[in-house]
Formats: sequence, structure tokens, C-alpha cells
Amino acid sequence: MKSAALAATGWLVLLAGCGLASNPQPPTLWLPRPVRDLQASRAGNEVRLRWKMPRHTTDNVELRGPQRAHICWMRTEGQSVHFNEKLCQRAGDGAFAPDQAAEFAASLPPQLQEGTREAVAFYVELQSPAGKTAGPSNPAWVATGAAPPAVTGLALQTVPAGVVLHWNQATSEPALTMRIQRSLMNPPKASKPTRKNEAPPVQEQTLEVDLSHGDPGGAIDQDASLDHLYRYTAERVLRVALDGRTLEITGLPSEAVTIEAKDVFPPAVPEGLAVVADEQAHAIDLSWRPDTDPDLAGYMVYRRTGTGWECISGRRPVVPPSFEDKDVTPGHRYAYAVSAVDQDGNESMRSAAVIEALPQP
Repeated sequence: MKSAALAATGWLVLLAGCGLASNPQPPTLWLPRPVRDLQASRAGNEVRLRWKMPRHTTDNVELRGPQRAHICWMRTEGQSVHFNEKLCQRAGDGAFAPDQAAEFAASLPPQLQEGTREAVAFYVELQSPAGKTAGPSNPAWVATGAAPPAVTGLALQTVPAGVVLHWNQATSEPALTMRIQRSLMNPPKASKPTRKNEAPPVQEQTLEVDLSHGDPGGAIDQDASLDHLYRYTAERVLRVALDGRTLEITGLPSEAVTIEAKDVFPPAVPEGLAVVADEQAHAIDLSWRPDTDPDLAGYMVYRRTGTGWECISGRRPVVPPSFEDKDVTPGHRYAYAVSAVDQDGNESMRSAAVIEALPQP
């Protein structure tokens, strides 16, 4: 008996001497970490959700392959938010790659498309292969009720001041806005050089028109630089305050409309033309007030003879607002006029004529 007991004791000591390198770890449950950056937007009756998928499980193990996601929505009471799996109604399911941006579109339930406005919360629950979850995402809020009407009849027109937009009018309401998206379509190398004192055109710009006091059916985009190709879309946006939150409901956008905002508009007609005979230089001097058009290239000087008007300043516009005519005959009366030319070659009407003669010696 004594030898058997000693043998057993030796076996236990041997096990203790061959201990493991670290404590054994339980197998992972493959529970994806909950989403914490869920965002929601509503356009018409579609709700679009966006978030970043986690990379690891709750056990800090790297996720493998697409992860199952359950999307649901839930009514809330005021500002309080208490997620209840039984009350959260299904909006859809999907599978999304770990550590990637995720997006999901769901139709707003018919019972939420009309009636009294309220704030409802959407959630994303990521599930393990066994259907278990580590909890819902943060709530992402959406306003219910009727969406603003879609924008129809969008049309564009180029004017000297920019691009004019026209659309079919609709009934207005407080806190309603027309949001206009403008995109520059020219490749950078194809864009025209920037005019004097003009900032380079931006690639994307958002403009807003207040519709809370009525729908004007149009607006002018004065920031659009001429001689560029643009694409426009427009949508009505309603901002509503619910339970201390300001939420947006966007109507369906218009069809995209493209316009080549070509500059076909001449500069202003030069004014203040003064003509003086210079007997000593045997010439007639002209001067006028400078044109302030930012696209100005220069001026063309005309002289009327017996056969009509003739350009005497050459093929290219003169830059300074002055000119000296040395090809004159003493005692002969000449009529002069000036026009302005922009960088696109658009020429204004001629100024009022002024008559002068170089005295005979």
C-alpha cells in the first residue's frame, strides 16, 4: 500500500513539472463586435443605411468572410431609447465583408409613409454563424410621414450672370428647401483657363433655395463659371424637429441635366469715347473708359470712310483703352467708334461715333 501511494504521488509531481506554456483559452464564439457608427438617410420612401463593419470578434479574433447582419426598425417613446428585440421590426438581412464600408437600402414600411410625423430608430445586429449577437448597433434616426414631392421639369439656361434653373412648382411648407447639386464635367485639361480675378471652378458644389415661403419655380446659379460643362440635379428637402432631433426627409431627385455653359455674350459697349487731334504728332488720339468685363480681351477701333466702317486697329484687339491713328490726311473729317471683345471672340456693338479732323497746316 505504501509503495502504491508513493507511485501515485510521483505521477502527480511529474504532471506539475510539465506545466502548459499558458492557460488554455476557451474557443471563440465568433460574435462580431457591434456596429457603433450607423447612419441613416431617407430619400422618398427609401431608407439608406451606412456603417463600417468591424474587423474583429468580441474575443479579438479576426473575422473571416462575409458577416450576417439583421436590420430592423423600432418606434421609440420621446427621447428615450431602449432597444427591444421583440419590438424591433424586420427591415431586411444581408452579409457584409469585415473591415469594409457597408451600405443597405430598405423600403420605409407603408404605415410610416403617411400620417403623423415621428422619429423611428433603425438598428443593425451582426450575427455569428450560430445566429448569436453581441448586441445592436447605435440607433440611426429617420423621420416618418409624407416625403416632399419629387422635382420634375428641371431645365437649364445660360445667361451672362451664370446658369438659370427652372423646375415645375409645387406646394410649399415651412422648413422646405430646394437642394441643388452641381458637378463640373470638364476634365481638368479641357477646362478653359481661369479669367482675371475669377476663382477656378469647383468640382462639386451644393446650393440651396428657400421654399418655406413659396416655390419660385427657378433660381440662378451665379457661381457657375461660363465656358464649362456642368451636370445638375435638384431635390426638395424637408427638415423636421422630432424629440429634440432635427431630421431630414428628402424627396426623390430630379433627372440629371447637363449644360455646356458657353459664353456667347459680348462685353458691354465701350463708353466715353474722346477723340483729339494731335497736330505735332500728325495723328488723331482716341481714348475711352475701360470696360470692366472680367472676360475682356481688348478693343477694336473703327473708322468710317466713304466706303463705310473699317477696322484700323488690326486683327487682334488692342489692350489699353486708347489708340493713335497716324494714317490721317489734314483737313479730312473722320468718324471713329470702338467695340469691346472678350476671350471667346464675342464682340460688342460699336460705341457712338465721334468725328474729328486734323487741321490743315
